[in-house]
Amino acid sequence: MAWSSFPVFPTDDGWPYPDLPGGFEDPAAADDMDLDALELRVDPHCFECLDPVEYDLVAHRFGFAGPAMSMKDLAHEHGWSHTHTREVLGGAIDKLRSRLTADSA
Repeated sequence: MAWSSFPVFPTDDGWPYPDLPGGFEDPAAADDMDLDALELRVDPHCFECLDPVEYDLVAHRFGFAGPAMSMKDLAHEHGWSHTHTREVLGGAIDKLRSRLTADSA
């Protein structure tokens, strides 16, 4: 399914679960799905993989250290270009993403 054909709005067929086992015509199929069967597990020490600058960017961007900051504000605070800020933040997020695992219950 191409991304442009994914249901986006509540009025679209199948929103928010386009891949129901019974298809769009069987709303009862949603009742059979165990949405808690898949859990996202996070390494409790996942932030240890970040250097201090990466941690600072992630914490300020996502509001772990006060209100969330815009990319423009982060770039200005560090004296970097928007592109460099995006690259460093993206690398930090990739490091954190590698510490996530999906487990079936």
